[in-house]
Amino acid sequence: MDQLTAPTLEAALLKGCASFAPDELAYLALTSKPEGPIRDRLAWVLHTSVPGVIAAREWASPLRRARTDLAVLDAATHAPLGLVELKASYTFDFAHEHMLAGHKYTQWVADDLEKAHAAGAGTCPVFALLLLTNPAGVSEQPSSVVKYRPNVARSLRGRTADDVAAIARTVACAHLSAFGTVANGTIDAGTAFGIATSIEYFLVAAAR
Repeated sequence: MDQLTAPTLEAALLKGCASFAPDELAYLALTSKPEGPIRDRLAWVLHTSVPGVIAAREWASPLRRARTDLAVLDAATHAPLGLVELKASYTFDFAHEHMLAGHKYTQWVADDLEKAHAAGAGTCPVFALLLLTNPAGVSEQPSSVVKYRPNVARSLRGRTADDVAAIARTVACAHLSAFGTVANGTIDAGTAFGIATSIEYFLVAAAR
């Protein structure tokens, strides 16, 4: 592989998320932000299914001290073929009443992309992957078990989870398209604590 491409990365993401046990991803997404477990599955799929590459987690560029969440390297030369930064949040952060949080996450994505461009010195593609958890309802578990339960409850007053996801999808795509081409999709995470859960993903192939 000469360079990492968005279709290769998206396919690896979907394959990695499909490798979780039934309902495991819903549990991970409701009890804490799932970017770490998803990053690790994504890395493993790339490492084992793409010939001639090494997937390096928390990669330290020789050009910068800051680390990149995931780097795909040439197995022979260790030259970066693509760099990926991940962020995880909830759909309610990009719904109307939480627009300030949406702007905050958008700025963090911008900062990550700038860091990755510097780490790769412009020699390889750079990607950002934003993951937004979308619970279909409010769990009866307390917030000490299900994180952000009050925020989820507020976001679902007078509207459905599909409504919240649709708003988040529109807003996130509008914000992120400023950085490059955006691929968006939905991952079925299963059910945890009686709540069906999905994850909206937004894969940004950053413009150079």
